[in-house]
Amino acid sequence: MGSESHDTVWTVLRAASRGDASARAAFAQGYAVPIRSYLQHRWRGRALAASVDDAVHDVFVECYKPGGVLERADPERGGFRPLLYGVVRNIARRHEELAARSGARAPGESVHLDELPHQAEALSRTFDRAWARSLLREAVQRHEAAAAAGDDDARLRLRILRMRHEQGMPVRTIAAALGEADVAVVHNAYRRARRDFAVHLRAVVAASTGVQGPAVDDECRRLTELLQS
Repeated sequence: MGSESHDTVWTVLRAASRGDASARAAFAQGYAVPIRSYLQHRWRGRALAASVDDAVHDVFVECYKPGGVLERADPERGGFRPLLYGVVRNIARRHEELAARSGARAPGESVHLDELPHQAEALSRTFDRAWARSLLREAVQRHEAAAAAGDDDARLRLRILRMRHEQGMPVRTIAAALGEADVAVVHNAYRRARRDFAVHLRAVVAASTGVQGPAVDDECRRLTELLQS
């Protein structure tokens, strides 16, 4: 869920809280993946795994309700991700409590899975990694669209970036494949391509988290580290 402006996320959240259909569609599209990934990881191998779809629905209901997290979201209090994570965790705990009361859990299973020491950090990391992948995917899409609308050099830079990262080709090999005798030319194009992508990633991160200024670069580094770990 991104935009050229850092405050778009808050605009969309406000509109979604008021019932705007397009804003709610954008909100669901932008955040369904990390929500679902978290719940699937949390309930993997358990009876509650069959309740993931219901829990995802409940998360959105909780977000949209009057006085819900969409209304409470405030850019002055930090990014939106921690607020959403809190809602997802609370909905999961609600389903676990219901399962405990109805006897739909195995003997010895904790009522709240995030109370297990080895689970809490892993669950938070699962949510963060899914969040990071969704932002990265949007940045890639923006980069591709910009290159397609740009000149031949922009499209070549994107091609070089793909050859380097998707195919794992060394720059020297890329130069040979492109018929470029001067490897330095390809090196320069690759560096420019990385800068191109960084611009799109910063825009997506700013729009999707609400952070501004140097905090955007900090968040970009954090997302990259999450995906590399």
